Amino acid sequence: MEGLGKALEDLTGAYREEAPEDAAYPYLVFSARRLTEEGGGQVYALEVSAWDQHPYYSRAEGMMDMLERKLHRCNYMAGGRLIRIFKGARQNVPDPDRTIKRVREQFGMHVYEMEE
Repeated sequence: MEGLGKALEDLTGAYREEAPEDAAYPYLVFSARRLTEEGGGQVYALEVSAWDQHPYYSRAEGMMDMLERKLHRCNYMAGGRLIRIFKGARQNVPDPDRTIKRVREQFGMHVYEMEE
């Protein structure tokens, strides 16, 4: 997952798993979970969250809109892998701290290892 994680950091501009404590809002965080293997590739759930400290969801939603436009139907080559991503389920996630806004989307991702 290390090479794939680096490729996803580069592609999304997001932090992997969690942001550093000093990260400036708004920011993105991703995690990837392998679901299955099919058709010569591996299928993942790529979850990305846009985090913001703002009275409204608008900035986090705008950030996710831009990422969704970038990733939907994306074909990305990195480290001997072809990564294909498709938009998926998206929702606002309430936080106990009402000043924190989070928008989460679970993208579908297919990863194909290139044969040498």
